[in-house]
Amino acid sequence: MKASTIKLSAAAAILALVVASVPFIGFSVDMADEKQGVMIDFAYYNVEWVELDLDGLTGIGALESACGKKGYKIEYNEDGTVYSVANVPQLINVDWGMYVLEGVGKDTHWAEVGDPRGYDVSGQKIISWARAGEGSAMMPAVDATGFTYYSYGTEGKNRFGEDLRVATLAPSVAETVCAVGGLENIIATDRYCDYPNRLVERQNSGDIRLVGGFTDPNFELIVAESPDLVFLDGGTGEHVTMADKLRKAGISCVVLHPANSLNDFMMNLWICASALGFPENGNSYIKDAKEAINNICRIADLSGKRVFLSLGVSDSPYTPGSGTYVTNMIESLGAENIFSDGTQSWFMVDKEAVYDRQPDIIIIIYEGGAINTPREYRALLAGLNDMWKQTPAFESGEVYVFSGDAASLLSRPGARMPESLELLAKIMDPASFEEADPTDIVGVKYYNDGYNDPVDGYLTYVKAKGLLEWQR
Repeated sequence: MKASTIKLSAAAAILALVVASVPFIGFSVDMADEKQGVMIDFAYYNVEWVELDLDGLTGIGALESACGKKGYKIEYNEDGTVYSVANVPQLINVDWGMYVLEGVGKDTHWAEVGDPRGYDVSGQKIISWARAGEGSAMMPAVDATGFTYYSYGTEGKNRFGEDLRVATLAPSVAETVCAVGGLENIIATDRYCDYPNRLVERQNSGDIRLVGGFTDPNFELIVAESPDLVFLDGGTGEHVTMADKLRKAGISCVVLHPANSLNDFMMNLWICASALGFPENGNSYIKDAKEAINNICRIADLSGKRVFLSLGVSDSPYTPGSGTYVTNMIESLGAENIFSDGTQSWFMVDKEAVYDRQPDIIIIIYEGGAINTPREYRALLAGLNDMWKQTPAFESGEVYVFSGDAASLLSRPGARMPESLELLAKIMDPASFEEADPTDIVGVKYYNDGYNDPVDGYLTYVKAKGLLEWQR
């Protein structure tokens, strides 16, 4: 990958992430919101969607009809409440319950129904039977702007049985769509989408058109491609505004939630898969991603380590603060981001601030091209400012570099987040992974274009769960 491409891609991602808050505006009515159905939420990002005509049904009747279509057994407690669905019992202190949507726009939320047996669900678009408990633990039924996301595709086809035509307006969003099986549906992207290679090949052949930048998508170019569905990033104000404009022009949109954590990543995977009509792909990918993430976090032993992550090698680089996916990944491994107290998502820090906080580990996202040799790595370290060199990280040789294709990993909160986590864990704590598997040896202090090579790459746990297949 060219250095200029990496720089533009990372810069575009950071421009979006430094937006402190996104003002939500009034949204038009989406005429595609027609399907009805039941979300069966088993908790822990395991959800089944069953399309179902809800007219004339009670809450219990809807659950029984949905389970009948799926072949699921329902067991009841003595008081008539639901004990288990598909042999999955209620959680301790959290019963299976029924929920309906309340509120408007971004304020749309799940509200529990006290008497599902007597509640008429006629007129509801979506209800949820969940054992997750009310609140953030439940899978949302709406995107970041309050619109449902189930009404657009069925196995990648639109309502006329034709291949769904999809536009994606962010690199992380495009990768998420590809990961759940939608690569061949993409007919337009922003200019920074450059992964996976098959997507780039389709761009070069003209099958995929470029429709503007990350923060400046072009309305006219998008409309000219006649997409059935546009996926956007809810963490970017320009995308929220563009979604409203496109909806008013009759184009359906799904705005993914801001991805500030690994949990947000899994939620967005489900939303993309469901919107495309590939819910099984979404569930499968989420299940495998969870297992890979759990294995990686179980092995890594980084407690007490203080980490500084830098976008570039300037004296005043951008670094992630609180509420960012990078901070979440670092903390998931037991380490501490030295700037996690920063109130902004990504912000600039000077060399004095880095020196004052004395990091044990420095991670550099390098935009100047792939670092391929020990000599190039040493040359990069030699050029660092003197204050960074007066930290425990530099003095103990714990300065690590993500370059080339690996550089985009940490600036894109999309389907490659499990890969980012494994690479971060292994480069910072190779001994624990070698102890767990003597053949799992990293032995480098920099990653480049070959980080995910099928033979010589470093992604043992992600690869084992099949999470690299969509990239081939």
